Amino acid sequence: MRYVFVADDFTGASDTLATLSRAGLRTRLYLAPPTPEEVRDLDAFGIATAARSMKRDALTATMRHIAEALKPHAPEVIHLKVCSTFDSSVDIGNIATAMSMLTESLAPATTVVLGGQPSLGRYCLFGNLFAKGGDGNLHRIDRHPVMQDHPVTPMREADLRRHFAALGLPNLALFDLLALRSGEALPSTPMLCDVLDESDQRTLKGRLVNSPYPQLWVGASSVAETCFPATTRPSLPDTLPGPLLVFAGSRSPMTAAQVMAATGFTKVAIPAASLAQCPDVPCRQIRQLLASGNHVLAVLGEDSAHGLSPADMAQRSAELLTHLLSERTAGTVLIAGGDTSSLAIHALAPCSIDYAGQLSPGVAICRAHFADGKRLPIILKGGQMGGLDLFDTVSAMVRQEPL
Repeated sequence: MRYVFVADDFTGASDTLATLSRAGLRTRLYLAPPTPEEVRDLDAFGIATAARSMKRDALTATMRHIAEALKPHAPEVIHLKVCSTFDSSVDIGNIATAMSMLTESLAPATTVVLGGQPSLGRYCLFGNLFAKGGDGNLHRIDRHPVMQDHPVTPMREADLRRHFAALGLPNLALFDLLALRSGEALPSTPMLCDVLDESDQRTLKGRLVNSPYPQLWVGASSVAETCFPATTRPSLPDTLPGPLLVFAGSRSPMTAAQVMAATGFTKVAIPAASLAQCPDVPCRQIRQLLASGNHVLAVLGEDSAHGLSPADMAQRSAELLTHLLSERTAGTVLIAGGDTSSLAIHALAPCSIDYAGQLSPGVAICRAHFADGKRLPIILKGGQMGGLDLFDTVSAMVRQEPL
């Protein structure tokens, strides 16, 4: 198997799955490492985890298990798929810890941290990360209106070398744009690579194709874009089965704006305290609405008197979704929120996930396949992804009768 990606959450995993599929690769996403026999007909495959929200001990154990399971596949490229904003902390979702476990078992000869994703408005220049905000402006990541105050992993440092050093990976060499564009020799140690536009990705691919394998690449879906440029235009399925359930657990201003703009839904406000104290009440209400054929937009409240940590709230939200989706009352589901998405899909435990179409940059339609032969269209959206009318775009595709 030439290319394997290990994703730290499901929203990112679905985006990389989409990127590889649009490049013409036969690819599939799993929740646990498959056997070589299971993937013998594929060009690439991914493993989706909840690593982004894991504490260090759990992350270490998860990544060590995955790395050992990947040994029989002998991948040439191992892509550690992380968020394009690189938000991570020493204790939660530590990217350096994940890299260390993959390196320990798979012994990459070349290690690359790709510091940007131009297709999503993420840029790395002289080692510093910049990202577009919901206001349309470009911000240094430590001054980004969302990421500087992320509730779990706020970004306090824009220089990714300093960021990784704080996580436990010191001495990351910088291969900046001047070095890339001048043809300077690549460092022999783990390197952070600038990227400003697609031409930089093409140049970097040409430079690294002759570097020793196996290669460990760390970054967003820009890694897949660099290794395998798209060969097909994004497409969409003609229809999706209904009814549609949208769960907005993200605190992102973009998600809040999408909620406000949505029409044609029965909106259900879920007080955060109800998930902490009596989750059966919102679950019963949503189930009844879906059973009556209503499209439901469930929105998690922002009250803070519930006493739960962000991680616990994501877990409770995932449990609510698991109850709803296991009963198959929804024909299609859209989840806004990376941690909630990851936890919910892991609990549902589909056999595999494949790509069905592209709604917008960073937002793919996928299909979850279950052991009983049933399929569930799923759309997993990071908080900042998608246009203002995203929810209405999806509801317009949904037909009421089930498949």
